Amino acid sequence: MKQARFVLAIGIVLAMATPALAFNVEWHGDFNNRFSYSTQADTSKRVISDSEKYIGAGGAFLSLAPLPSVDFKKESNDSDFFGEVKYRMHLVASDDEQKVKGVVGFEFGSAKFGEGDEAPFGGDRNNFELRWAYTDIELPFDSASRLIVGLQPVGYNAFVWSDNAGGVKWKRTEGNLAYSLGWFRNDWGNSDDAGGDKKSAYDDAYAADVTYVFDSGNSLNAFVIYLDQGQEELDNLLTGAQLVATDVQDEEIWLGLAGTGKWGNLSGMFNAIYLTGEAEVNGESLDRDAYLLHAQGDYKMDKTTFTLGGLYASGDDDNSDGDIENFDHIDISTSILGSVIIFDNYADDNSLSQAFYVTDQGYKIIYAGVKYALNAKTNVWAKYFWHNTAEDELLGDDEIGHEFVVGTSYKIMKGLSADINAGYLVAGDALDGLSTGGDADDVFRTDARLQFKF
Repeated sequence: MKQARFVLAIGIVLAMATPALAFNVEWHGDFNNRFSYSTQADTSKRVISDSEKYIGAGGAFLSLAPLPSVDFKKESNDSDFFGEVKYRMHLVASDDEQKVKGVVGFEFGSAKFGEGDEAPFGGDRNNFELRWAYTDIELPFDSASRLIVGLQPVGYNAFVWSDNAGGVKWKRTEGNLAYSLGWFRNDWGNSDDAGGDKKSAYDDAYAADVTYVFDSGNSLNAFVIYLDQGQEELDNLLTGAQLVATDVQDEEIWLGLAGTGKWGNLSGMFNAIYLTGEAEVNGESLDRDAYLLHAQGDYKMDKTTFTLGGLYASGDDDNSDGDIENFDHIDISTSILGSVIIFDNYADDNSLSQAFYVTDQGYKIIYAGVKYALNAKTNVWAKYFWHNTAEDELLGDDEIGHEFVVGTSYKIMKGLSADINAGYLVAGDALDGLSTGGDADDVFRTDARLQFKF
């Protein structure tokens, strides 16, 4: 009885003291349940990893990882349906004045139902990812500056680097101007030294950006990112054989300018990015010379929004000329484009390079769409995409196909929404080179998701 009273007294004291500590704790989540049906299962595969290098050199296409087989010819035994779970949660602890914040975030899932090590019967295994673990501090000698230390969202440019990384970032905001400096470290690759004590085994990225927000709310952002990817081992994908010499030193520099604006009912965005740098493969020096251009405009008229956009990412038409001309990125998501079949609209972690013909041959696309708000909770929309590679050396043609997409979204209640979209790809000649018998099938795919955010 005395112990119970003692515990109760301590609880009362702590309850009274908690407000005096002036700390806030918030718990947030994004619970995403996704289902998909397609007449061609291969289009839903994540066929290329962001974390690997893809370099054309000496007439060969080189990579740390082997190219997977993608066949756009439907076979009777192809799986055509999957369910997937991806639950993301993060905890934020901060003082009342937001001078210091601690954030921890993690993800369960990103796994399709029935995958042996991730979502089997019984659910006794899981796929766990630590996404965020960082401290965000207002500098005591400069209230306009903040220092973020740890595993954090980098958030530079949507077409270069928009995921997470471990490192240190300083940012400062003063009036309409904001700027930042950052250092981040990664360890990709498959060498025995990965994670070891040799500096050549690590990838170091250094980044800086500056953003100016006009009084109208329009903004311009300029950035530079330098990535030293260290030394890695590459495979020769044409023969599947290991190269005699395996030391590869790769340095990439992205220079970019991006902007967003709104003028009455018209809004728009653009991205212009140049990639330079140098890669040494078996002592041969290869110069990087690539670029990406993207623009999109939206016009809102009452309940209807019209969209027109285009993207061009350069490709490499000759991998024996000493230049690397295909555009590369660090880690991005292409769900922002809205393509169901090629870029997996409802997947938030697929990237432009995850189809190998994009990695080597580049990409060009024109898209147009319309969205209509039926009411405060329901939207319907439609889009058209003309998919092409920038070069046609690999596939013999540049037209991947014409994709037609329709979709709808409904807000069931606060935080809970349901979405469904469907796409049909009229296969172009470029896909014939990937398919059995040289004849690609048209592809139908529909995705649905139930998502709870809080």
